[in-house]
Amino acid sequence: MARLNNGFLGNASGKIGNVVFAKWRDIYTARQYQPDVHDANSPAQKKQRSRMVALLQFLKPLNKNFIKMFNTSLAKGSTPWAVAIKANMSGVSPEGCFPLQNLRLGNPTIPPLDLSEIVYNPFIDCLSFKYGPLPHPNPQNPFPLMAVSVLGKYASENGVHEFDIRHPKCFFPYGRFWCSYYDDNHEHVFENYWDGFIFWFMYYDTYDIESFYDPNNGLSEPTFGKPVPLIEGFNTKVKENPVPNDAITWEYIVREGKTSLVFSVDYKKISFKNPKDYTAILWGVALQDGKHSQSDPIEWNLSNKTHSIELIDSIAKASFIILYSIFDKKGEQVGRFNRFYINKNSEGKEFSYFNQLFDTTYGYPASFVLSGNQCGFCGNIHELFSDFIELWEQGIINNGDEPVPPKEFMLSRSDSPNGNVEVKDFTHEAGDIFYFSENAKAKLETKPDSGYQFSRWFGADAADIVKTADNAYELLMSKDRSIAAEFIQIK
Repeated sequence: MARLNNGFLGNASGKIGNVVFAKWRDIYTARQYQPDVHDANSPAQKKQRSRMVALLQFLKPLNKNFIKMFNTSLAKGSTPWAVAIKANMSGVSPEGCFPLQNLRLGNPTIPPLDLSEIVYNPFIDCLSFKYGPLPHPNPQNPFPLMAVSVLGKYASENGVHEFDIRHPKCFFPYGRFWCSYYDDNHEHVFENYWDGFIFWFMYYDTYDIESFYDPNNGLSEPTFGKPVPLIEGFNTKVKENPVPNDAITWEYIVREGKTSLVFSVDYKKISFKNPKDYTAILWGVALQDGKHSQSDPIEWNLSNKTHSIELIDSIAKASFIILYSIFDKKGEQVGRFNRFYINKNSEGKEFSYFNQLFDTTYGYPASFVLSGNQCGFCGNIHELFSDFIELWEQGIINNGDEPVPPKEFMLSRSDSPNGNVEVKDFTHEAGDIFYFSENAKAKLETKPDSGYQFSRWFGADAADIVKTADNAYELLMSKDRSIAAEFIQIK
């Protein structure tokens, strides 16, 4: 190789004959080109190109996440992407297939961990498995910070590779992993059901902050795992949804002292014309009193618009997660798996989905995959900090400024000997003085004594009172107010 510096061709680039000119960083180079390939269209070359294409298609979705995280510290004078291609080319089969278990990233120095009891629970979209961490390789650091990295891969469709890249580095309890949080009692996506996954374990020196930037410090060899569904035959291959969640309703019915959970199907919301040719298979999990129990499969021929399930007294006091799918007369699955949550028991008591998972240990809050406004232990952040959020949106609390106390106005109410005015929606009260936020609406309800009826409002603010219904009124609190009501005898 030769270096050019304003040579006879200047700073050239490209190819002239068997001399190749190129620029690398700020250096211009020239080298002799000696091709090893004499026939680019030979069967061997075509197979080699197909292997390379297969590898590039597989690695491309991982380039900006897992490849970048594991290979950045290894890419001296190169790129994480180039390191990944070099390390994984040997894992491509002659037919151009690249199985997930052949993936090699980073520079692991610790033996792989054994995984066991790899189970997928479709009732709560939860993947769980057991693993035992190996003794830490550095005895001088007896209390390392331990992390895991998990790359999930969904079943390929039409040759397209789709990965779950949400967990490049996470800190979870041993062996208990992800489950989705329901919104509005429904969950339609089984996003934690993978066709397979790779698991890495990482030891970090608790006292060395620099080690946190490189996961290759104390990285284990990857371990491949394949989940087994808790329900036999569960899958996500069937995409059709002939009986959506909102086509099924439920209610409790008590007859002769026995409680039944009754499901009903709305024929107007299903997509096939002959319901008698189809059967719904249902599974249920009861959550109650710190325990959970799973039912056997229940068959419901959809020629019957309703299906009744008799409950024993203890189960009738539970909430339920229902999983179902649709099958034809031949026993072939024709509808996707769906699920919904029954948040009331037979006594009408409501149960929060999150609390039930927590109280019955059916789910693991520290392992929830939550949206940005959810907290694994506190629930919905918007609800938890609703007062703060409201003050922020009103501009009362500003970034870096001292909180500004909210402006309040008071409403005084004069007594009447023949009736009463009930005041609602105030923030606080002191005797007959009620306090409201600025521009809030005071709700007023007139309650005359027996033999009397409301006649009129009087006083300086009487003209601003607006009637909303019988005996119901509103008053805008844009200033301090004083009200009085007159009640007259019914003639």
